Amino acid sequence: MPHPEFASRVLWRRASDPEADDLTLLDAVERERRARYLREDDKRRFTLGVVLAKTELAERTGREPGDIILDRTCPGCGAPHGRPTYPDWHLSVSHSGGLVGLAVAAVPVGLDVEERRRSLDDIADAVLAGEPEGDLHVYWTRKEALLKATGDGLKVPMTDVTVTGATEPPALLAWRGRPDLPGRTVLRDLDPAPGYAGALAFILP
Repeated sequence: MPHPEFASRVLWRRASDPEADDLTLLDAVERERRARYLREDDKRRFTLGVVLAKTELAERTGREPGDIILDRTCPGCGAPHGRPTYPDWHLSVSHSGGLVGLAVAAVPVGLDVEERRRSLDDIADAVLAGEPEGDLHVYWTRKEALLKATGDGLKVPMTDVTVTGATEPPALLAWRGRPDLPGRTVLRDLDPAPGYAGALAFILP
């Protein structure tokens, strides 16, 4: 799904893709991180995210995928468990159920996908308080995409972020303590695959 104004692209793959078992593109840091996952499904989703990122960046830079080194330094503690970054490009990886997605853009980007089979009712009161009635998966993916695009993640409560109703065009209405963000944000709903909701967010300079 291209967005030419941001030189962006979103790629989707199934976790059952054979590339999820290909460890040849993983560097030492990524192999160590992969080994820490307890479930085989999580190992495969992580591997597929790495393969997608390095293959896409290689295509954009003219380098070989194996020569692409992603920086995973956490801005908070300096450990190599942060979201992947690469010079001149912003990345966001998301997965849910059997689907793995990658977004690449020239501006900060956040991608989120949610399998609709997951019930969000048990957490709705905590993270989506005050939202109008509608599809909770739509609210969840919109807010997650925004939190990923800013780099805040779950350090910021979802209740600090107000988005339009699930049946309305996606938009950030307010962000507590950040009045500049609504005017600098582009938010899109995605249709990744049957049974999934998705959202993509860009933060403009």
